[in-house]
Parts: sequence; C-alpha cells; structure tokens
Amino acid sequence: MTQSTVKHWALLAYLVLVWGFAFALIAVALESFHPLFIVWSRLCMGTLVVWCVWRWRQQRWFLGREWWPRITVLSLTGNIIPFSLIAWAEQSVPSAEVGILMALMPIATLLLAHWLLKHEPLTWKRFAGVLVGFAGVALLVGDDLLSAGASGQWPGQAAALLATVSYAFNGVYAKRLPAENPVALSVGTLAIGTLLLAVPALWAQLAGPGLTTVTVGAAGVLGILGVMATGVATWCYFVVVTERGPGFLSTINYLIPAVAFAAGTVFLAEPWGWEHLIALGMILVGVGLIQVRQAR
Repeated sequence: MTQSTVKHWALLAYLVLVWGFAFALIAVALESFHPLFIVWSRLCMGTLVVWCVWRWRQQRWFLGREWWPRITVLSLTGNIIPFSLIAWAEQSVPSAEVGILMALMPIATLLLAHWLLKHEPLTWKRFAGVLVGFAGVALLVGDDLLSAGASGQWPGQAAALLATVSYAFNGVYAKRLPAENPVALSVGTLAIGTLLLAVPALWAQLAGPGLTTVTVGAAGVLGILGVMATGVATWCYFVVVTERGPGFLSTINYLIPAVAFAAGTVFLAEPWGWEHLIALGMILVGVGLIQVRQAR
C-alpha cells in the first residue's frame, strides 16, 4: 500500500467518523441551540476553515458571475436545506434513526440521475436495490406512521427523508456543472450559506432558547460540528473526490449509517429495536446493489 493510498484511506476514515458522529453531536447541541442556529454556526465555522485552506494554497478567486447562481443552488441543496431538515428532525426522532434514514441518499441519487443524467440507467439490479432500500425505510417508518398518528415521529422522519432528496439533487446538479476548483467551490457554497442564514438563525436563537442557557458542553459540541464535521470534513471530501474519484468515496455510504446508529445507541442511550438493525441491513443491501457497477 503506497503512502498516497494510506492518506486517502485515513481521510476516508476521518469522514466516516465525523459524519457518523455528527448526528449524535447535533442531538446534544439541540439542548441549548435552535436548529437554524446550529446550521448557521456550522456553515460559519466551516467557511473560516476552508478559507484558511484556500489561502494556504495561495489560490485566487477566478469564478465568474455566472457561477454565483450555481453556487447558491449548491449551498441551498447541499448545506442549508439538508442541514436544517436533519437538525429539525432530531428534535423528535433519535439521532440513530435519522442516521439510518440518511442511508437512503444514494438510492435517491440514482432515481434522480436516471431522469436527469445520461449514462445512469436504472438496471434491473439497481431497481432491485431501490425496492430493498425502500422496504427497509417502510419497516422503520411504517409502524410509527400507522400507530402514532399525528403525534408520532413521522414528521421528523419525513424531514430526514427530504434531506436525502436534497443531498441527491445536489449531487446530480453538481455533476451537470463544468469542472472547477473544488476548494473555491466549497468556499463559495459555505460562505453563501452563512450569509443567507445569518439573520434568521440569530433571530431564531434569540427569540427561542436564547444565549443565557447555553452550556459549555453544547458550545463545545457546536464547535466540533463546525470545525471538524463541516470545515475540515469538506476539505477532506474534495481531496478524496479529486484524487481518487467518487467510486472510492462511495464506501462511506455503508459505514456512516452504522457509525451514526452506534453513536446514538451507545453514547446517548437512545432506544432501539431489532427493526432498526433489520432496516439498516436492508437499506445497506439496497445501496450495495445500486453501487456495484460504480465500485467496479
């Protein structure tokens, strides 16, 4: 194994850990912060980290005016909307379950890519993966939807599923764009998200939980989410994608949901049942079926 390969596997392991634990960290942060404030803080700190990387590489801003609408769409679909939906969902749904539901993202990406991209056919094997994945989601969500009614967890579960659709659209939209410097794109998307959410996030925090009830633990968790799970993770993500490609990166789709489930159940003592394990297994089998060709 070459030194370069070791570096890429190390970066991949880092992404799996920080993104897998992010769901549990969000649950802790919600004890003191409004969901929108959590999202804005992540984007703000992430912007500072990636900007430092950008300046360290002594790169210049060369994206023209035509890129600003594109960067705004990338920020909305890849940061603002999914981050907000996940944080809102975790007010009523355990972080471990949200992590399992987010495993549906590659399946949602396949369905959108089939209609919006060329050379992404929905083969029979991939269609079987879609069916198995949705069966896992139905096992996880269906019982609560039928038994708990409007007072159950289904609104939060639906929000988590919408977050996967937003992530999927972001990935498909990014594939349709011309190739550009990934660090510059990450700086732009995080900065745009920070500016768009600044006023509503600050207003929501001051009008809701306020700042007097903020604990040291929640503030520390928020710092970890912003610096490590957003800023550093964004840089690592683009390094892996540009140097090894999306096929290598696709491995995380199997590991992040499992880490999220373990973090929520072990460290936060969230309730779980065998249906969670079965649903997780079914969704990951579905992901495996749709990604066989890509991995090869």
